Amino acid sequence: MLAWHPSPLKDPIMRARRHSLLLMLALCLASAASWAKLDRGIEPPDYLGKTPDRDEVRISQFKGRIVLVTFWASWCGPCRRELPVLDALKKTAGDRLEIVAVNVKDTTEDYRLIRRQLKKTGLIFTHDIDGAISDGYDVKSYPNLYVIDQAGRISAAHIGFGDESLDKILRDVNKLLLAPAPAAAVTQATN
Repeated sequence: MLAWHPSPLKDPIMRARRHSLLLMLALCLASAASWAKLDRGIEPPDYLGKTPDRDEVRISQFKGRIVLVTFWASWCGPCRRELPVLDALKKTAGDRLEIVAVNVKDTTEDYRLIRRQLKKTGLIFTHDIDGAISDGYDVKSYPNLYVIDQAGRISAAHIGFGDESLDKILRDVNKLLLAPAPAAAVTQATN
């Protein structure tokens, strides 16, 4: 037996679904457009916050070195797995690499708890309590890591953390370590 179905264009439920799909597509495109402002080769926002000792941290102070900037939160399981791995990477790479771990919107107590758990670390910690720094990087999920080259420009970005992403991060860092530093970075590092 055949049943009559209204035209998808006239059916209010189908129209609502179509509008929802179009809205989701528009949001995805808008998100992609906002990512473009932090694409490869772009200088990201310089200011990364203050350390627990109240020292300002800026990407520009590390010119001539590779910088990893990771945005994390205490409630984020992948973030908590990423931080010790980044610490081991820092210890292996030494002075050629700096890693800034920007905590986003955690309470001071939660931030301090994680810092105490990682107190013997080579990571530089800052606390973005109101999200202003992460907003400048258009961070929407955690962890969100940017690889900054020796000239202070974005070389790569990684969202999430796992075995596959670790391999990609290592590949990106090794590529920069093996490549000759840009002339501007060499001049800046020797001054």
